[in-house]
Amino acid sequence: MSKLNKDYMYFYTKVSSANVTPAGRMVYRALLRYANRETWSCFPSVKTIVNDTGLSERTVRKQIKVLVEEELIIKIPRKRENNGNTSNMYFFN
Repeated sequence: MSKLNKDYMYFYTKVSSANVTPAGRMVYRALLRYANRETWSCFPSVKTIVNDTGLSERTVRKQIKVLVEEELIIKIPRKRENNGNTSNMYFFN
């Protein structure tokens, strides 16, 4: 198995032993699908995660907060040049 696949499987299975709900695992794995395999970062919108998981927006936002609290991901808010909001950046920890 290549290092890339081992890294991916590490993150994929890491959430299984964490103190998160099944909804949290769904959100984590949805984020993982968008991750850059060199930087382990991604920036899908909450709407994209909602569409991928079938969870409500409120649930997705709550589970992202739990994933941050459990130190599974790092969330970095991003702004557009005109100071408008855009999707957050997430790093796998």
